[in-house]
Amino acid sequence: MKETLRVGIFDWIEAPQNGKAAELYAHKLELAAAADKAGLHAYLIAEHQGTPLSINAQPSVLLSAMIQRTSRLRVGALTFCLPWYNPYRLYNEVCMLDQLSRGRLEMGVGRGVSPIESKIFGLSGIEESRDKYRETLEIFFAACRSESLTYQGKYYRYEDAELHLKPYQKPYPPLWFPTSNRESIEFTARHGYHTAVLAPISECKALFDQYRELWEKHKNDSGRHNAHVATPFLAKTQHLVIAETDAEAKRLGEQAHSKWASRIHHLVHKFGRPEHHKTDPYAADTVQPLVTGTPRTVLEKVAEMLRVTSANYLLGIFSFGDLAPEHAMRSFELFSKEVMPVLLAKEG
Repeated sequence: MKETLRVGIFDWIEAPQNGKAAELYAHKLELAAAADKAGLHAYLIAEHQGTPLSINAQPSVLLSAMIQRTSRLRVGALTFCLPWYNPYRLYNEVCMLDQLSRGRLEMGVGRGVSPIESKIFGLSGIEESRDKYRETLEIFFAACRSESLTYQGKYYRYEDAELHLKPYQKPYPPLWFPTSNRESIEFTARHGYHTAVLAPISECKALFDQYRELWEKHKNDSGRHNAHVATPFLAKTQHLVIAETDAEAKRLGEQAHSKWASRIHHLVHKFGRPEHHKTDPYAADTVQPLVTGTPRTVLEKVAEMLRVTSANYLLGIFSFGDLAPEHAMRSFELFSKEVMPVLLAKEG
């Protein structure tokens, strides 16, 4: 597998402190435009429901706005939570986004990590969520191959539903599937999905090594979901705050990371359930660590993270928690001008 480092952005689209969602969305669109100008590969956004961790309840809306403000940047959801959608409507939304962007859409798929959020959509548990995910994905693939949709499953039935849209990319946009364990790595690698590993840094290399071995073994199999992608991305997300001094970056970063951590635990705290992730910003076993500093400091830390994990895709998280938009934009500016070019030259 010939690999070249790529850099993108990941964003939860967290609720703003002042309740002014319009200003928050405007900030995200400004960040997307800056990423486009700086030559980043993609801007990927989360989908969550009923939590301040995300006010991006319909990713297609924000992605559509990003498409209109960019010309090269790829955009996508990581992920579209498939059990929460009507499959026919999802198919058409994906086709519209891919056509509007002229083939710049990335399509993350998943079942939705939170059972609490899934209950909003009447899902009874993980079993139903998993079944609906699989059925929705089957319907999406079937629709991409046909001029009309006829399908009879456990949850969905369509009888000659006409399809007047097709994806711009053939046969459909590149697929992503984030993962956190060895069991799902096998499925992800066998089908060649791009992936983002949700694991402590020390565990990532073993998972990526497993992926690469399985991908090599199955890369010529028939029926692979992501067979149209020649080289899969193995991504690691990374909270980043860069400033003119190490002290200023540390102060801003730790405050923002603390606010983000409170939001990622919001629902489990509300319902008295145990926390799923360690969120100490510097703990060895944290899933979402924090890197702060001057451009030079951050360059050294990120290069080491990439070396240790063997990731070939860096998904920087620049706008998170209660970090003010002006600080997030300054952080990204310093990254794109002083960190990213050196990283790409070293890792490319």
